[in-house]
Amino acid sequence: MKEFSEERLIQMLSNGDEKAMELIFHNYYRPLTLFATKYVKDVDEAREITQDFFVRLWTRQPSLSPGTLKTYLYRGVRNACLNYIETNKVAAKKLQDYNEPEYTHDNVLRKIMLAEQEAELMLAIDNLPHRCREIFLMSRVKELSYKSIADELNISTKTVEAQISIALRRLRELLISFSGLLIFFFKFF
Repeated sequence: MKEFSEERLIQMLSNGDEKAMELIFHNYYRPLTLFATKYVKDVDEAREITQDFFVRLWTRQPSLSPGTLKTYLYRGVRNACLNYIETNKVAAKKLQDYNEPEYTHDNVLRKIMLAEQEAELMLAIDNLPHRCREIFLMSRVKELSYKSIADELNISTKTVEAQISIALRRLRELLISFSGLLIFFFKFF
């Protein structure tokens, strides 16, 4: 840097001269990294912050007045460090407020059993006779009234009631047998 005055370096930098950028980087990178380390307390983060600052310096090529280069560099790195610290505080606050769900043996087992029970129920619904299944799903999934189902399928309301009764009886039998299996399972575990 001794070969160029600060005023000349600023002028060269504002003209996009790579040599000026190389000289500034070579002379200020290490002291700015040490300066950043005082803020962020981590050498690797300080290096990254300083490197990012130099990239922004090169891409923006600010217009500086004579005698302001050193002040601009240190102020820019300080601001980058403060932004980094603030960003990490926000992230740490979000993590602090996050409660990871508790996974216990009972909790996981209960979820597995419920999933198996739901799968069995869906299988039982799939095994209902076609018309019975169709009516049951219209009633329970689409939440249609018996009258609406009867009108849509062009059947009597009594037929809808009978088909729903058949579906519920078969599903209840399945659930009772599944409950017996659960009782048997928990008896031995």
